[in-house]
Order: sequence, then C-alpha cells, then structure tokens
Amino acid sequence: MIDFVLRSYTLVISRLAGRIFTGENARPLRDRLLKAATGTFGLRLAASGFSFISSVLLARLLGVAGYGSYSYVMAWVALLAVPGLFGLDRLLVREISVYRTQSEWHLLRGLLLWANRTALTISLGLALLAAGVIWMLAERLGFQMATTLWLGLFILPLLTLLDLRQAAMQGLNHVVVALLPDLLLRPMSLMIFLGVAYFLLGHGLNAQWAVGLNATALAVALLVGTVLLRRILPQPTRDVSPAYRVGVWTRSALPMMLISGMHVINHRIDTLMLGFMKGTEAVGIYTVADRGAQLILVIQTAVNVVLAPTIAGLHAAGKMERLQRVITKSSRGVLLVSLSIALGLILFGERFLSMFGAEFVDAYPTLAILIAGCVVNTAAGAVGLLLMMTGHERDAARGVGIGVVLSMALNAALIPKWGVEGAATATSFSMMARNLLMVLIVYSKLGIHSTAFGGFSVRRKG
Repeated sequence: MIDFVLRSYTLVISRLAGRIFTGENARPLRDRLLKAATGTFGLRLAASGFSFISSVLLARLLGVAGYGSYSYVMAWVALLAVPGLFGLDRLLVREISVYRTQSEWHLLRGLLLWANRTALTISLGLALLAAGVIWMLAERLGFQMATTLWLGLFILPLLTLLDLRQAAMQGLNHVVVALLPDLLLRPMSLMIFLGVAYFLLGHGLNAQWAVGLNATALAVALLVGTVLLRRILPQPTRDVSPAYRVGVWTRSALPMMLISGMHVINHRIDTLMLGFMKGTEAVGIYTVADRGAQLILVIQTAVNVVLAPTIAGLHAAGKMERLQRVITKSSRGVLLVSLSIALGLILFGERFLSMFGAEFVDAYPTLAILIAGCVVNTAAGAVGLLLMMTGHERDAARGVGIGVVLSMALNAALIPKWGVEGAATATSFSMMARNLLMVLIVYSKLGIHSTAFGGFSVRRKG
C-alpha cells in the first residue's frame, strides 16, 4: 500500500505542477513545487516509518498504562509549546518569505533574533511555572507521574527552538532541508535510543525513561537544525544590522498563537480529557488508534508545507487565478491519495493495531470513527493555511475557536458515556464542523474554492 501511495502522490504532484504552471516564467515555480513536494513526501513517509516503529516499540515495552502515561505527558508538552512559540513559527514562514522576495535583509535578521529570544524566554518561564504546579500537585499525581511530567518540561524549550529553525528554513524555501531534523533525525534518534535503553535496562524501561530519551533525541535534532539554518541563511543577512518591527510582528503573532493553540487543543483535548476522566490506560488505547488515523493526514501536511510560501507569494503578487488553480489541484490530489490510505486502514485496521500489541486490537471502532473525520479534513483543503498566509489570521482564529468550544463540549458529554469511542466521536464531529465553517470563511474573504470539489475560477468581488 505504501508503494502505491508513493507512486500515486508523485504522479498527482507531477500533473499538478505541469497543468498549473505554464508560460515562460512558470518553469522555476513548477520545478520548485515538484521537487519540494516530492522530497517533502519522501521525508514524511520515512519519518512516519521511524515514528511508527518507535510507537510500536514504546507500546510493546511500556504496556497500555505506561504508553498512556507517556502519551499523556507528551500531550501536555504540546499544549504548553503553543504559548512558548507565541505564534512565531507561522509568522516566520510568512514574513521571511516576504522579506526574502523584497530583499529586506535587515528585517529578516531582526525577526530571527527577536523570535529566538522571545520564544526561549517564554518557554523557559512556562517550564518553571509548570514545574511549580507539578510540585504542588505531586502528592495527588503520584511520584511516577510527577517525575514523568517534570522530565517532559525539559522538552519544552528544545521544541520551541527547533520549530523556529524549521519555520525559518521553510520561509527561505528550503522546505526539504527544514524538515530533516524534526521529521527524520528526531524519530530515528529516538528509535536508536530506545533500542539501546532496552538492551541496557530490559523491562526496567518505563515512561520516565521514554520521555527522557525523547528529550535527548530532540536536543540532537536542535543542534543539527541550528547548523543547517546557519548554512542556508543568505549572505546579505549576515552583513546587515538587524531592524525590528516588534509591534507589527507581535500583532500578527498573537492571533497566529491563538490559532496554533486552538489547533493543538483540538488535537489534544481528547487525550487530556480522556486521561482525566478515564485514566492512562484509556489514553494508551486511544493514542494508538489516533496514530493510525493521522496517517491519512500525512499527505495533506506534506503538501501544506510546500504550499505555505507559494500561497503567500501568489497572494502578495495579486495572482489569484493562479492561486485558485494551485489550491484546487492540490486539494484533489491530496484527497485521492488520502482515500487510498483510509481504505487500507478500514480493511486491515485490526492487523495494523495488533502490531502494537494484542490488547490494542479493541481500538478498531475508535480508529474507524477517527478515519471519517480525517477524510473530511482532507476534502476541505488547506483552509487554515489559506487564511493565515494571506493576512486573515484573525478570521482563522475565530473559525478554529468555534471548533475548540465544540470539541470540548462534545468530549465532556461523550467521554463519560462512551469512553474511548466517545472521545473519537467528539473529535471527528468537531473536526468536520470546523473544516466546513472554514471553507465558508475562505470563500467569503478570498473568493477561493478551497475544497477538492471546487471549481477553477475565483469569485469576483463587488
């Protein structure tokens, strides 16, 4: 199935690039899209393989409860990383793409320096604050869980700095290189560290060790990411004094942070609320099912990484007809390949889940429910990305915010009654509702048909 997906994706991207970009000035953009998209998908496929192997190892070595504790801690870290990043990762992609196009090297350098200082300060402050809260709740949490949470806080500043480096390289149109540290080196390192730890510790490997090894793998990825960014920074950036537009950047970063935060809440609130209401064993079962469903979104995520600077550039140049063609073709290609993955998971879902351990096979109904939400997500197109890359981040924040409120309400209502399946139902329904709402917002603000079923013409305003 993987070979079929790879061939199908490459064919879709090739046809997409060939049909969209025609004319004497189109070849560079077409070639860049094809090269970046193919390379990005290859990286994400390899990363998914390493991440999948690591997840299987963790689930088998830690068991349902241990894997649930590990997943629960990582969900909290992901949530804390949102205010730690302050929305600067998405701001970097957009602004660096613009500054590079306009040769405003002094602003590019200033933005990089300010973003790194700001994110590091906020993330360290959040880590210290969270450590104090865990200390006050240590007796209630238990020694094992408290220790695991404390170890997870070491990940927070490392994660924010790595995300900033990835965003900066993406804004510079080094999309494939940007993804190497996080998508390839980090999961590969974690897999190696897990193997060594199991050889040394045997069954003594627990959730605390797993979180600590994750932090170590992240530190390795951060070091490599820093070296790569220094090498690809344009030479003019190194030779100019930094200039700052802190007020402008902050006003743009705040809604982007809210959008990122609401996306993370949408993705993690089910895990957090499930752990609070039903315990870590339920989290372990749910996480394995969610990992399977997330494979459907790998294609969309890979394409969105390539589309982000392209959308920003085409919108800034006023080339809305070309932007519509890019969006329509990419949405259809993504849905085509994603449907093939969804079908494979439906047909062979129990076999897939059994790889994590026999006790995880019961998660098949949960997997099926989550698959439905992910398919609708891909069919809606790059709705959030379109709004953020065109300066409509506040509209995106409002749309995602409605989805967050709906997700929290549904999880609160359905988890006590249906447990793991209730969390999956709440997540899928809120995902569908959020994406349909965002489709309408994109059409209203930009006149763009974002879905895989839209046309090729832009709605004329006025």
